[in-house]
Amino acid sequence: MGKARGERAPELAHVQPSELASVAPSECEICSCRSALYNQPLNSAANLPLQMLFPQQLSSAGECGDGFYKTPQGVCCELCRAGMYKMSDCIANGRAAMCESCPKGTFMDRDNQEKVCSWCSSCGPGEEAAVNCSVAQDTVCRCAEGLKRDDDLGICVPQELQTPDSTSVVLAAVLIFVLTALVLLIVYFNMKQKGLTLKTMVKQSDTTHTNNEHDENLPLVHIMRNEHKVPYGVQRSNESSETMQQIRENKEKLKAWIGADPSAFLEHLNGFKLIPRRVHQAAIIKGGEESVELVLDHFISQGEARCETLWDSLYSVRKQYVQLWKWIQTHGEALRAIRDKESDLKLWIARDPKHLLLQLMSRGRIPNELFTEAKGIRDGVECTELLLNFFKERGNDDCLKLLFALQAVQNEYPGLKEWLGGLDFLRRLSNKSPLVLNKYNDFVLRDKIRFKTRELLVALRDDLTPLLSQLQIRNILTDNSVRAVKEMQARQGSEKATQHMVELVMARGRPRVKQFWEALWDLRESYPDLEYVFEKF
Repeated sequence: MGKARGERAPELAHVQPSELASVAPSECEICSCRSALYNQPLNSAANLPLQMLFPQQLSSAGECGDGFYKTPQGVCCELCRAGMYKMSDCIANGRAAMCESCPKGTFMDRDNQEKVCSWCSSCGPGEEAAVNCSVAQDTVCRCAEGLKRDDDLGICVPQELQTPDSTSVVLAAVLIFVLTALVLLIVYFNMKQKGLTLKTMVKQSDTTHTNNEHDENLPLVHIMRNEHKVPYGVQRSNESSETMQQIRENKEKLKAWIGADPSAFLEHLNGFKLIPRRVHQAAIIKGGEESVELVLDHFISQGEARCETLWDSLYSVRKQYVQLWKWIQTHGEALRAIRDKESDLKLWIARDPKHLLLQLMSRGRIPNELFTEAKGIRDGVECTELLLNFFKERGNDDCLKLLFALQAVQNEYPGLKEWLGGLDFLRRLSNKSPLVLNKYNDFVLRDKIRFKTRELLVALRDDLTPLLSQLQIRNILTDNSVRAVKEMQARQGSEKATQHMVELVMARGRPRVKQFWEALWDLRESYPDLEYVFEKF
């Protein structure tokens, strides 16, 4: 796990060149930054990076210089090294951005300020990895033994195989035509000898088709395409869920969208053990659209419940596939739920929209202009319709945020709680165990608290009360510690209080760290923005 790089000594931030000669070695501190000289006294201009000498000039310049980038706030930050990506910008000129190592299966081969790493490439048919993918380099592929790369086709072919010229193509076509004609003549004379006609053969074919009609309607559960029949008794449900229908009807689109590079999709399914190992291995062997088709058929054959799991997986990897993301935005479960229940939602919320309106505004779900407009509407139905239309137009992701906001105020609107409780997909999102936590040891989870403190500040929205209450109930923090955090929040603000809370949790030892993350997971309804913290986990 990558760590943020060291910060430069603050007392040198405004040293003038003329003052450097008078700086005594005893007044200097050894700089531990990567870009400064190591363990040397800072007694000459040559020993100091330009960014430490003139930070104000850098922030006002058009460029920050090699190895640095300029933030929207005009601050010059040091780029993240190859093999890492940016978690957040620095807060002062010349300092390092907060960086983290690329996750497994991704890479970054240059100094950068990117927010995500690139997925590792997979070698194509007939290729093997000459150099495996690492956090700082993509996979390098070569043709397997006995194969060579065809310059015209761009693929690996047997070494003895040559691209055919025009003469050989013509000869091959003539030969195929002659053989086909010969086969047809043989079939014709055999039919004539047996007294069969085309009409009787078609009739027999129709009878066979009728007898096998039931078999053709059975779902596919094979591993290799068309190699195994469906076990007896496995039948397609007459009334499948809407999610299952969506997957069936859009199967070809899903194959095309994900098939270009199914590695992220397959890695997610295998990492969370959502498919058997044999299915995963078979999908890896097939590659491309065929691997996606195999996985889709596997889930469809398992019934509605497994299709719901597949949908959750598609939603989890949607941002890796642009077309898939766009499709979910217009066909997702959250959007469908809002549309289907729109008339009832208007009836429930219109009685007093202010509870929902304030919840949305406090969580930053609507812009100030919309809040002002909705607040000025006296007709409850009109106000509710304005809010619902805003989220429907923005797509499935925002409709899901609306549903979480409705959960937070469900006790204010009769009928809302029962409806939300009946949404299976929302219950899965709200109640499933935090599987991501089980992937990391205690040391890594401890580092993640430190690296994600800034994101937690945003998610907690200056309201530490629900979290502190949970930490106290679960004995993650003592009563005295909770009291100290509250006092610091009153005196110095939420940012200092949150940082102090994190320090207290880490001081309690490694077991408390995982309990801290579990407490955050259970508070996602109180802090909807925590979804983003866990999504990037």
